[in-house]
Amino acid sequence: MNSTKEETIGLLVIMKAKPGKEQEVKNFLLGGLALVNQEPQTISWFAFQIDEKTFGIYDTFEVEEGRQTHLVGEVAKALLANADDLLDNFNPSTDIQTIDVLASNHKSGLQNKGLLVLMKSKDTKTTDVENFLTVGKQLVSDESKTLSWYAIKVDATTYAIFDTFADDSGRDAHLTGKVAAALMKNAPVLLEGFEASAIQKIDIIASK
Repeated sequence: MNSTKEETIGLLVIMKAKPGKEQEVKNFLLGGLALVNQEPQTISWFAFQIDEKTFGIYDTFEVEEGRQTHLVGEVAKALLANADDLLDNFNPSTDIQTIDVLASNHKSGLQNKGLLVLMKSKDTKTTDVENFLTVGKQLVSDESKTLSWYAIKVDATTYAIFDTFADDSGRDAHLTGKVAAALMKNAPVLLEGFEASAIQKIDIIASK
């Protein structure tokens, strides 16, 4: 992961394994790292697991050309070729979501654990949510164990935070830190029906 690059856009893919296919999906994602390492315009790439059956990919690019190159590249081809066999009701047109990176912060280290937080802004509060996320980048820079942190915009009112850590202690430190406290404090004002259960703990399977 080259953090000197300006990551501005990305993709977020959530997928469910068919019953009995969980290990095959995990192996597929592990194998994807070698392919994505050959894509110079794919700046960062994370394969992750949310629960026993639910997996995801999050990746970032500097420019649209890089995203389009990735979407017709070897990982995407392999995903589409294997989707019917491995995945439950996977629909590329809706399950591969294009996102904008609003802010990011990186430190070096082995990334094994993560968080994915999806949130819906109240209609009139999108600017406030975006400002809050931009401030979050500054707060998280003080957290030595938060290795990567992304604030992303999924659509007009949907936002997310994706972040990674070396271990549970780093993740726990973040969950009791300033960003998490500010999120819970501001959620009733800024977000639609936000609950603590929206903060999903994930395992990082592979990352670039």
